[in-house]
Amino acid sequence: MVRATAQAFGALAFAVVAAAVALLTVSAGPAEALPSYARQTGQPCATCHTAFPELTPYGRRFKIGGYTAGGGDWQGPPVAMMYMPSFTHTQSNQDAPPAPGLHTNDNLVSQQVSGFVAGQLYGNVGSFIQITGDPTVADAVFVDASDVRYADTLTLFGKGIVWGIDANNTPTVEDPWNTTPSFGWPQISSTVAPAFGPPLTHLEDGYGQIVGGAGAYVFWNDMLYADLTFYKGLPVPVLQAFNTGNSTTDALSNVAPYWRVAIEPHWGDLYWEVGTLGMYGRVTPGRTYGFGTDDFLDVGFDSQLQYAGDQYSITVKLTDIMEWQRLNSSFAQGISSNLNNTLNSFKVNASFVWDHTYSFGFGYFNVAGSGDCNLYGSGNNANCVPASIGEFNNSYISSPNGAGLIEDLAYLPFSHGAPFPYSTWNVRLGLQFTQYLHLYGGTTNFDGSYIGGTHNAQGNNSVFAYAWFAF
Repeated sequence: MVRATAQAFGALAFAVVAAAVALLTVSAGPAEALPSYARQTGQPCATCHTAFPELTPYGRRFKIGGYTAGGGDWQGPPVAMMYMPSFTHTQSNQDAPPAPGLHTNDNLVSQQVSGFVAGQLYGNVGSFIQITGDPTVADAVFVDASDVRYADTLTLFGKGIVWGIDANNTPTVEDPWNTTPSFGWPQISSTVAPAFGPPLTHLEDGYGQIVGGAGAYVFWNDMLYADLTFYKGLPVPVLQAFNTGNSTTDALSNVAPYWRVAIEPHWGDLYWEVGTLGMYGRVTPGRTYGFGTDDFLDVGFDSQLQYAGDQYSITVKLTDIMEWQRLNSSFAQGISSNLNNTLNSFKVNASFVWDHTYSFGFGYFNVAGSGDCNLYGSGNNANCVPASIGEFNNSYISSPNGAGLIEDLAYLPFSHGAPFPYSTWNVRLGLQFTQYLHLYGGTTNFDGSYIGGTHNAQGNNSVFAYAWFAF
């Protein structure tokens, strides 16, 4: 576990939690996530979530059903808000502040403010639409990962089936399991650390909010799920209107298919999911045309075992995404040294929640792939001088490989409900510890700079204290 050695961390982390508790004390009421869904269904948070935002079997079926299930007597609009103050301490100071007005370490920020239109819109049409602001780091408001769907039921081969049509702006946001990138664990992390982190596959970190897609899904016999969605890159005026890109943002050049198949048999309160997902996209990096496209084929496999009982829940998840890259454009422009690369992202984690109130999670991640001088190499290596226009020029041995551990402790005071019939608050107070075992193929001096600090893997270790309010 990462050691929080700075006295400043202790004081500021205590201030975050103390302020949050004080706020809850004067405004205590039942809380669900999102509260707009709770007002619509009349259900407490624990019905849909083990420790929000991770879903229970009921929560997954609420999402598959189009966010339209009722039961509450709320007649107002389906709107909600979210606010996340946080404090981050890293083991070593960063070389420079992560954003204007911040420090090289020990940063207390308002990392996210979001507004939602979330719930039944009309009839069988429901939504999860999120508008997010990052006031401290990015000072911008943008359309975050969102989807709108229509869902209905019918009978097929004598078994019930839920079918739906979904439109969204981020691949995997439509998925009901917490094994896929959009809502994978941990669902919250610092926006100001680490200084150095391993690269991710394109399905995890390449398409979000710069594409638009529509597709159809089915959920047969309360067990078999299948989804096929087609995405297209958003034009520059739309990116600018949504504040998610500009004329130099990567462009998705083809109609990119995303597929998902999963089966979830269950025995009482025990649910076991096994599935696969994938996407094929042809990307023009930086919208620099005339050099062809970079082609990415991502294929993933996932599994989730969940026991969701009344007193406690246990969830174990595994995800492995393999990516094959054909870098025609990047190779021609000197952004990559190789025409073909691979990248693999593996994650496994488990969480335990007691009385819908106390949550402990532990996870391991590993990224590995092809060595590439221009993509990952460091200028400190005379035998491999990168073009310095790639995103991750950090490795003395030109390697993307990295691994680490994450622990998350959280307190959710209102998830189990309260004496009042409607929801106004949902709160999660947490501490998260991240430890890097290695980065860019090394543990110390991974870029050959001999600067120390965050240029060693452990220098990026962090303690992250957060308060997550939804209302």
